Amino acid sequence: KQWYQRRVAITAGGMEGIDPMIIGTCMTFASGITCVIITAFGYRNFHLRVMGSETKANFHQREDDFQRRLNLYRCTDSVEVGFSDDYYGDKIKDLTDYRYWVRVQQIKLENSQRAKEMAPK
Repeated sequence: KQWYQRRVAITAGGMEGIDPMIIGTCMTFASGITCVIITAFGYRNFHLRVMGSETKANFHQREDDFQRRLNLYRCTDSVEVGFSDDYYGDKIKDLTDYRYWVRVQQIKLENSQRAKEMAPK
């Protein structure tokens, strides 16, 4: 037979006849599942697990300090707290957002105190 007429079986892992397209599809599917699993656990948690306990402790310490500061400046007067307000500070992404959030909370607290002073007794 001529060289172009010969049939050569594709071997992969000792099995004959597996199409390379099936192998590629299976590997793509497996890598997609891996990405979903890593994303499901969350990048931050995965990163902290890899970085070690010192980084994790520092992160939790900074997070606790940040939450303490939010609780310190948060206006809790029910009259001043609106439905669309950022009561928990979820929209804070950087220092500028934090400063703006604190200013808004201080203004609400001042307005609340003024309203209580002006209220008839």
